Formats: sequence, structure tokens, C-alpha cells
Amino acid sequence: MTATQPEVFPLVDGGVPDRTARPGRLRLAVGLLIGAGAIYFIVSSSGGFADAAGAVTSARPGWLAAGGLAEAGSYAALGLLLRRLVGDRVSRRNGVRLGLVVAGLGNVLPAAPAEGLVMAGAELRRRGVDSRRTLIALGLMQWLSVRTLFGVAALDALGVAAVAQVRYPRAAPGRFVLAAIALTVLGALAVTAWLASRRQTMELVALVGGRLRFWRPSLPASERRARGALWHAEILEALGSRRNQAALAGVALTTCLADATCFRCALVAVGVHLKPGMFLFAYAVAMITALVPFVPAGLGVVETVVPALLHHAGVPLPTALAGVLAYRALGTLLPAVAGTAALIRLRMADVVPSAVTAPR
Repeated sequence: MTATQPEVFPLVDGGVPDRTARPGRLRLAVGLLIGAGAIYFIVSSSGGFADAAGAVTSARPGWLAAGGLAEAGSYAALGLLLRRLVGDRVSRRNGVRLGLVVAGLGNVLPAAPAEGLVMAGAELRRRGVDSRRTLIALGLMQWLSVRTLFGVAALDALGVAAVAQVRYPRAAPGRFVLAAIALTVLGALAVTAWLASRRQTMELVALVGGRLRFWRPSLPASERRARGALWHAEILEALGSRRNQAALAGVALTTCLADATCFRCALVAVGVHLKPGMFLFAYAVAMITALVPFVPAGLGVVETVVPALLHHAGVPLPTALAGVLAYRALGTLLPAVAGTAALIRLRMADVVPSAVTAPR
């Protein structure tokens, strides 16, 4: 009699079976089905695959090349941002590689960007960065990047609402709603920045977090507060002086604007010319819709929402779709391929972990 074959799971770091692999594949399959359905809907609505494909093939290569260079600049800035948060323990080249792993490869995986952050964290620890500093650096990188994106989107939405007041006076209700949403987002960014700067906030997070972990013995409240205060102190140390914090914000803004430049080049390559306000608004919508859960990189959602928005602004739907597809090739597909190569290169490298001072 043949013995029953035991269930086999892929191994993660340390030889522990990864029992999340199958749910991850299921999420990926569901996300791809949703994305494929959305793409089919928008392509069919735009006049068929032939029209969209023809618009893509007629794209001007010079503008596509410029978009590729802009996207490379975006990842160079992201690598610089990570290196400023981690310190000199990571070279400039490896900083860019880690950025590609997080935002390039990690962006197309089922639980984006969690997988990219985990893989980048493993490489940082392998290079001697302690676990606490790794979590802080990667967390701050995401915090700064996402806040910059929402800040740019909110400011641009205010600009669009102001312009609409002059050019489209009959669109008052929509204009006021857009302005209200933008002001709410800016207010939320200001409040959360103030809360994050306070030691008491981190202490409260540590207190609540300790209670939520019901499967482990709860530490005394005083000890949980002390841990929260320690995390706060180390976050402030990673951020550094006000001058360094301004530099970090500038680098995060550069990353966002370089990626937006890639988007602009992709649109111009297929003949779409938008005014700066509308272009930045369309870009912000593309980035926010890419955050939809269960759909890797917002596949299908971005290709549905953004062409519809551009079409509402007067762009033919096949041309709008072609511009978005060109941008996705430059800003999503190529970074994912480059991130895969970067991860392989990082894992092949023989490293000698440097001595790292334990957190005080």
C-alpha cells in the first residue's frame, strides 16, 4: 500500500513552511481575473482590441525612451530615500536594487507591497541592519511615499476645482465636492503627521497592540509604554534633524514626480497632450486606484478608470487606453522585471554583515 503523500508547502527563511503560499496564489488568480475582466470591458468599449493595439504600435519611441529614463530616475531617488533611512550600511547601488524589489517586483505580487517589503527586509538584515532599524526604514519609506502621493493628489484636485470654477461654472456641485475631498485629505495628512510626531501616540499604539496580541502573555502596561517610547525615539533618530527630514521629503517628492514624468511621456508618445493640472490629476487617480486590494498593481482597475477620466477630458478612448498601457509597460512591467533581476543579484552576493550597534 502506498503511503498518503503529505501536503508540501514552500519553505521561507529559516526552513519554516510557508502556509500562506496557496492563499497568495488564490488572491493572485482572483485579482488577475478581475483585472482581465476590467481590461476586456474598457477595450471592448473603446472600439475593440485592434484600435487600442494600433494606437500603442504608433507610439513615438523617443518619448517612450524618455519615459523609461524618467522611471529609472524615480527608482534611483527611491534607492536614495531608503539609503538615507538605513545609513551607509547599504551602498547606493544596493539601495536602488532594494527599491526595485519593494516597489517594482513587490508591486505586482498578490499582497503588494508586503512581499516586496519582506524580501527587502531579509536582504537588509543579511547585510547587518538590525530588525528594528529595518522595520523603521521600510515603514518610513512607505509612509513618506504614500503621503507624498496623496498630498500631490489633493493639491492638484484643489487646482482642478479652482480652474473648473472659471471654465465650467455649471459644474459647481462636482467642483465643491472635489475641493471638499481635497481639503479633507490635506487635513488628515496634517493631523496624522502631528500625531506621529508625539511620543504619547506611539505609547498608546504599544499599549493597544499588546492587548490585541491575546495569544501571548500580556506585558505590564509600564513596560509596553516604555517599548512604545523606545520605538518613537528610534524613529526620530532615523528621521534625523529637520534639515534631514526636509531632504527626505524632497527625495520622496522627486520619486513621485519622476514617475509622473514617465506617465506624461507615455501619454505624449501616443499623441495625448493634457494641461499640467489635468495630467497630474489623472496620474494621482492612476496611483490611488493601483492600491486596490487583491488586484496586483491595480491591474484592470487603472486601465478602466484612467482612460475613462481622460476620455471625459476629450481624449479618444482608444488613444487614452494606449497611453495608459504604454505607461504600465514602462512603470509596472519593466520595474517588475528589473526588480526580479535585482533580487537575484542581491541574493547571489556574498556579504559579511557589519557590526551594528544594538538599539539603545
